[in-house]
Amino acid sequence: MSEPYHFQVNLGGMLDVLSNHLYKRPDVFLRELLQNGIDAITLRTSKQANWKDGAITIDVEENRVISFSDNGAGLTEDEIHQFLAVIGQSSKTELKNGELPTDYIGHFGIGLLSCFMVSEDIVVMTRSVDDSLAYRWCGYADGTYTLEIVDDALPIGTTVSLRAKSGAESYFTRTRVEELVRYYGLALPVPICFAGKSQRMNGIPSQFDKITRMQQLDFGKQMFDESFLDAIPIQTTHLSGVAYILPYETASTLKHNHRIYLKQMLLTERGDRLLPPWAFFLRCFINTQDLRPTASREDFYEDEALELAQQEFAGVISEYLTHLVQDEPERLQKIVRVHFRALKSMAVWDDALFHLFIDYLPFTSSVGAVTGAELKRAASVTVINSIDRFRQLSPVFSAQQRLLVCTGYTSDAELMDKLYRLCGVPVEFLCDDKLGDALQEPTLMQRDLCANLLRAANRALAEYDCCVEAKCFSPADLPVLFCQSEEVDFIQTAKDAQALNSGVFSDALSFMLSDVEEMPLSTLYINLSCTLIVQLCFVHETMLLESVARILYVQARLTGGYSLRGREHRLIGQELLHLIGFWCKEEDSHGTKLQS
Repeated sequence: MSEPYHFQVNLGGMLDVLSNHLYKRPDVFLRELLQNGIDAITLRTSKQANWKDGAITIDVEENRVISFSDNGAGLTEDEIHQFLAVIGQSSKTELKNGELPTDYIGHFGIGLLSCFMVSEDIVVMTRSVDDSLAYRWCGYADGTYTLEIVDDALPIGTTVSLRAKSGAESYFTRTRVEELVRYYGLALPVPICFAGKSQRMNGIPSQFDKITRMQQLDFGKQMFDESFLDAIPIQTTHLSGVAYILPYETASTLKHNHRIYLKQMLLTERGDRLLPPWAFFLRCFINTQDLRPTASREDFYEDEALELAQQEFAGVISEYLTHLVQDEPERLQKIVRVHFRALKSMAVWDDALFHLFIDYLPFTSSVGAVTGAELKRAASVTVINSIDRFRQLSPVFSAQQRLLVCTGYTSDAELMDKLYRLCGVPVEFLCDDKLGDALQEPTLMQRDLCANLLRAANRALAEYDCCVEAKCFSPADLPVLFCQSEEVDFIQTAKDAQALNSGVFSDALSFMLSDVEEMPLSTLYINLSCTLIVQLCFVHETMLLESVARILYVQARLTGGYSLRGREHRLIGQELLHLIGFWCKEEDSHGTKLQS
């Protein structure tokens, strides 16, 4: 046994960096060992042009020991001291005039140390293709290592053995190892097998654009356990693989569950940096050879090559959808029904895609779902951004046989703007301060009839900065409509805050509100086509009318999606008590008259 050597690094500090900052989970040790094995095999291939027999073998002693063996180039004694003990170097850096070849995965020389996350010691048995001697290197978590020549006639290559430390035993089973090999190394170009077994754990089609659509879908089923709607082969300068269309709608915030590989080794499940934001309706299996990884090898650096790869991906998806529009509209319609939100996002992003898909995309309207094609044929389109306001006004417009479209959903406002600018759709944007213009004015006789009701209602709601106007509108069972613009909503919020505060903050609010005109901040429209409102016009009890007006005010705010403030929370209860008191008083009065 040789004298112990020391790592040329603070191993304790480095392990903290590895486990708490660089790597997200301990099982990356298996990825790092696979990468080292592939790099060694690639190096031997470059040294022995006719050698094509690269392979990785894994031996597992359940819950105790794992051994990874490759028949790659191996290490000499100098390389062992230089590259197994010094962080930040790689044995490949001496190749090709000191420049790292693009066909090597490892760049950072720290992969082997990740094994200390699951093992207290690392044993490396190696024999170099350039040396007749074989060596046994043992690294320990205390920062020391030993090196000795072994007499055994080891074959060319390297075996790394790990003994499970307490708490890491679950990684040392055949089931977990096979799962991780398929996860990280499914696309690796050399066979990975268990010791004594010939069946490889990895393997994929060499080119997805050379196999049938059914074969692509079958592979997607194996990879993601999903029966996808369709498969889109990807073969560009920077990317190869396949993008699968999900059979169900998914959230735009979902960025994971892809398989994105660098040089056939899994890099990440997330598509944040490589895939565009609208790609959330896809699951992608993608390999790239020349994009630059981050230090943890769990994502890509943002550089010019990544930007080009992003453009290539978007171009492939765009070309596929263009083909569907032209040649397979039925398949496109099926995809639109499931993923119209994603396609809307794409149409916002690209004018060419907008013109391709706008006719198929649905919008929510007062007559139900309408497509872009139907909007192009409409004589007039009124648009409102608020979903709550749309729900309130939709029956009004429907009864008047007018088209009201809600653009409060993601991408709809931008698409409606494009329909107006690029397609000439006659769009009118409905603001709350213009709502009265959309309602019918009452006749002079109706105005005279409701004059007393209007006076009482305006008097009751003045303290809530609300004025009352009489209109006629359908449906006739809708007694009132309430409107308040966003600007007015902010002013009212500021006034409420001022009433609840004192001191400097109250003074600041007073200054801010000093230029606000003294005028009603909202409007309640009473519907003279509604039987309830007409009956109230014949009531002469002023206090009763005021109570009813306050109740209708609260009802209209709630149905319009507006929140209640301050005293408005207590109005319903107070006014119902008042109405009960009024009714009891009437009953007593009626009984007294009967007795007399």
